[in-house]
Amino acid sequence: MLNYIDLQQVDLNLVLQSGSTVKVDNLIIKPYTLEEIKDYGYTNYMKNLQWISVTIDDFIESILDIEKRVVLEQQRANLKTFDFYSTLGGQELLESLMDALAMIFRTDDVRMLDENVIAINFVKMGIIYYDEYGEMAVDEEWLKTFNEEELTVIHRDNFDNVVEVVKLQNFLMNPNKKNEPETNPADEETRKLLEEMERNRRKVEAKKKAQNKSDEDDTDISDIISAVSSKSNSLNKLNIWNLTLFQLYDEYSRLELIDNYDFSIRAMMAGAEKVDLRHWSSRL
Repeated sequence: MLNYIDLQQVDLNLVLQSGSTVKVDNLIIKPYTLEEIKDYGYTNYMKNLQWISVTIDDFIESILDIEKRVVLEQQRANLKTFDFYSTLGGQELLESLMDALAMIFRTDDVRMLDENVIAINFVKMGIIYYDEYGEMAVDEEWLKTFNEEELTVIHRDNFDNVVEVVKLQNFLMNPNKKNEPETNPADEETRKLLEEMERNRRKVEAKKKAQNKSDEDDTDISDIISAVSSKSNSLNKLNIWNLTLFQLYDEYSRLELIDNYDFSIRAMMAGAEKVDLRHWSSRL
């Protein structure tokens, strides 16, 4: 299984469309099916996704103390989201992160070793134990018997990739943007301008999504499931629950594109001149 950072665009799309697991270092991330999300509770599921989807800009903008915010802005280039969860955000934020990771990795065995490392399944492996006083301890000698490839840990260098994979699996991020070239601003002023443009772009997209949601009369996931199972030639109320969220929304988007294509063709045949004709097989 290829590591996430080694997946080319077409490989990533195939993995997501097939509902397969994705590997980040030694971590295996298996997407939830609609059936599993239903049993877990969609509201709780989405709440956990929201907790791990917070960006550095979100963190900084939430700081009410102006002086602290200015300091963080100055240090932004050296910060990662993991820093806010592990040391800067407080205990409540850290606990919310641990709950979210427990859901993502389907285990209650999630422990913060120190401010730099979160261990997955170390208690089950016997590496972490609790002494007679109930304090967590690490069996250093036993830890040395494991190869690096056997240890499943999250740290500031792979946390962003974990979050990206989860977003992709849940259709919260466009997979076609994974391999976009990074900008290389020539100077500090250019870098700040690009960051400001990116923040504004995200705000505009958020407003558009909110507007679209309002225009669609607050369509929720149950409506999407109903629509896809009614419109699709192969999916129905019995087998649709095996889909992941990515597969569901990918199917929904494709069906919508097919409908728009058919409508555009009919409009052109009726004499319409300005028609944005986009073939239904185009990239979403």
